[in-house]
Formats: sequence, C-alpha cells, structure tokens
Amino acid sequence: MKQLVIGLWLGLCSLACLAGNAGDYQLGGGDVVKVAVYDNVDLNTEAMLSTDGELNLPLLGRVHLGGLTVDQAESQIADQLRAGGYVKKPQVTLVVSQYRSQKISAIGEFNHPGMILLDQPTDLFSVIAQAGGVATTGGDTVVLIHGATRTSYSINQLMAQDDAQNRSIMVGGGDVIFIPRSLVFVNGEVNHPGGFRLEAGMTVLQAISEAGGFTSKASQSSVVIHRNQTDGVHVINAKLSDPLLVGDVVDVSQSWF
Repeated sequence: MKQLVIGLWLGLCSLACLAGNAGDYQLGGGDVVKVAVYDNVDLNTEAMLSTDGELNLPLLGRVHLGGLTVDQAESQIADQLRAGGYVKKPQVTLVVSQYRSQKISAIGEFNHPGMILLDQPTDLFSVIAQAGGVATTGGDTVVLIHGATRTSYSINQLMAQDDAQNRSIMVGGGDVIFIPRSLVFVNGEVNHPGGFRLEAGMTVLQAISEAGGFTSKASQSSVVIHRNQTDGVHVINAKLSDPLLVGDVVDVSQSWF
C-alpha cells in the first residue's frame, strides 16, 4: 500500500510538471526546430541545431541559439533580421519539433531505467515518475549526480515537505539520477525467507514480519545480524527493535525447547 501511494503521488507530480511552461526549455545541439517569419514564407525553415548550438537560416546564415529559451531565440532571430534590413518588423515564431539535446540518465533501481529526454524544466520527482517509479529492490535514497557533485536525498523526507519549493529539486541536461539497491535478507526460522526492500527506519522485527513472521520452531530471542563492514562481516546479537542497514542478513535460529 505504501508503494502504491508513493507511485500515485509521483504520477501527480509528473502531470503537474508536464503542465508547466515549456517556454523555459533551453535549446541545444540536436534539437530540431521550426522557424516561421510572418508574411515571409521564403524565410521559414525546419532544421537541426548543430552540436555547438547553431542554426542555419535563410539570409542570416549560422545563428547561435544554444542555451537560449524559445522566447529568447525568437527575439534573437527577429533582431538579426531587423538589423540586416531584411524585414522591418519581423514576427518570428519558433517551435521545437524534436527535443534531443537535454537528456538525463536514470540508472539503478527504477522500474524503467534509461535515458529521459527533457522538453521543459524538470524536477527530481518527475524524472522518477517517467522512469516508472522506484523498483521493489530500491529504497528511500536517491542520488543526484551533477557534474562532479553527488547529493543524496530521502524520498520520504522530500515528500513530507509542506513547501512545494522544498520538495522540488530541479534537474537538467547531463544529470544522472541513481537509485542504489536497498535490500535486507531474512533467513532461518521465518515463513518466507528471502530479500526484502529496506524501508526507512526498518527494524529487525519489521523485516521478520515482511518475511512472514516467526515459524513455530523459531527462537525469538536468538536472532543475529550478519553485517558487512570495512574489516569484514560482523555477527551481531540483535534485539527486535534494532534498526537495519542495507545488505544486512537477519538469521533467526531454531529453538531447542
């Protein structure tokens, strides 16, 4: 149920983002645009921006539009047509027909990882939604890699923010969104041993509950955690209230009485 609520919420975030103003999109190499000049059909063109963000236009030749919004690009073309004496009062319309320059990589534990093309300013939750949401093997942590900077966020903590601006982590072309695998494992005297998604703050007892609870042969006081650490695997005598970490293996022993 918790995953269903998160999925629905992310879907609504995605729809809200898609309803935003696409005019803020910054043009870049690979984008295909249609340019129309009112009452000057000979100047109309559809072409792809070069890798350095330039567009070859009738009369003007190569015009640099990379990094400009649609509104700024329209103004740039109009200014050059006016300055060159080609059109006295140019009315320029530019439409992006294919978005190819702004891409984000969604990797790791998504339901549909891969490359996502951006057609407007986009936030973190919108990318998660477009990548199909967090897979059952992923956890609460999402990592945003922007150049050399890595920033980790808690999905639950972001969702708990009352202020929409605090929830909205903006992302851009070239960013990488990574969700690491987040599992714990429960073995021994439980009804359904296996690997389970580590929820934020999950305890030993909660993990055992995910595994179907204790069997009739279980010793509820003989539970250990096998935990990988830098110097090797540590075996920890666990309390049912102890919190778990990613990769922990909970082993429930059999009672001899």
